[in-house]
Amino acid sequence: MIRIPTVPIPMPSKLYYGWVIVAVAVLMNMVASPTNAVVFSFFIGPMSDDLGWSRSTLSWVLTFRLFAAGVTAPFLGAMVDRYGARWLGAAAAVISGGTLIGFAFTHHVWYLYLLATLSGMGGFGGPGGALLTMVPVAKWFRAKRGRALAIATVGMPGGTVLGIPLAQWLIGAIGWRDAWIVFGVIVIAVVVPLSVLFVRRSPEDVGLSVDGVPGGAPVSAASSARMARVATTVDWTSAQAIRTPAFWMILGGLAVSGLALNGTLVHRVAFWGDVGMSPALVALGIAMDPFTVIFSALVFGTIAERVKMRHLGLVAGGGWGLSMLPMIFATSHAGSILAHSISWGAAAGAHITVNNLIWPNYFGTKHLGKIRGISFPVAIGASGLGAPLFGYLLDAGLGSTVVWTISAALFALAGLLLFLARQPVMRAKPPPAVVQSVSAPPRSVVG
Repeated sequence: MIRIPTVPIPMPSKLYYGWVIVAVAVLMNMVASPTNAVVFSFFIGPMSDDLGWSRSTLSWVLTFRLFAAGVTAPFLGAMVDRYGARWLGAAAAVISGGTLIGFAFTHHVWYLYLLATLSGMGGFGGPGGALLTMVPVAKWFRAKRGRALAIATVGMPGGTVLGIPLAQWLIGAIGWRDAWIVFGVIVIAVVVPLSVLFVRRSPEDVGLSVDGVPGGAPVSAASSARMARVATTVDWTSAQAIRTPAFWMILGGLAVSGLALNGTLVHRVAFWGDVGMSPALVALGIAMDPFTVIFSALVFGTIAERVKMRHLGLVAGGGWGLSMLPMIFATSHAGSILAHSISWGAAAGAHITVNNLIWPNYFGTKHLGKIRGISFPVAIGASGLGAPLFGYLLDAGLGSTVVWTISAALFALAGLLLFLARQPVMRAKPPPAVVQSVSAPPRSVVG
């Protein structure tokens, strides 16, 4: 057993502490699942029936949460780079858990939107959660970054798999208001101690090296070449990153996919009910999505250590587009929802891998939080519009077949944009010019 500086619990001497960071990220992502669109979608029906609000009105909850996360993400990302996610994660858990508890006491729509905004500002209520869990993991790994981030990502779908039946059971047993209280308490009780006790900014802060390999340890030529092919060794600043075409291609792909993603996630539960499926079948079918993501993310995370991100981006976008076909041609047969959810989950695993890895692989880790934070406002803005936009289209009477076809086209476009985002290469600065001074001839003195 060894003592890691500032960590209160002794650790096995052969355990690289980066894997502790990964385990903590898994648990934090798992208990934060009630803040995602999939679990929230199961509250839309009961809340709409009780409060008398339309689906599109409740869909704005996610939009306010995402917009707030987009506004604060650049500042949060810079703080994660500078201070780490230890105390930021604890504070975010208190805010996010508190807002979930606050949902239980809502009677006015402005109050619900206010809580959603506060949740997004806290971090865990929106994609800012990725800054608090994924950025720390990326800083602890390079050669094994793909599998480390994939394992950390498993907490998200894993929590969703557990959150869906738990949400349904709680809503049926104690009502949607008390169900929100239970979820809020769980977030605070689990995330705060985990973050404070175990999260640390980087391996250098506790006297360790990236991947747990001492600085002088030999690296095989093949391994070095493979890592160089998929991940840069250069740390780009945020100013340098935003000047590259790759940054904007990535941002465009994530924004377009986010628009279709949230629009589909929030409204597909009600859609499957409308085609005649029972609530139990809908819950089972939707749960297959995050269940599939667990395995898909692990597979693609390992593949990503050897394959370029742009190729996985094409797989993700194309896979999501194909997953919409069972919805476009949906029937009340169980095969429709199962085919959609399994293919959706497989593509989601590829997309999550790309979203987590493409930034550190392209731009390094030193300024990773700030770079990702800068990208969030645009990506989140598009994602936040997805749920209400699709809600208005459906409420206006546009056929679901047309809406899901639009979604499929957007996913295909996102895959193409990510494929076009080639890894940038930083140009070496030219050496400073050597100026040779030439002494002037002595001035003649005229007597």
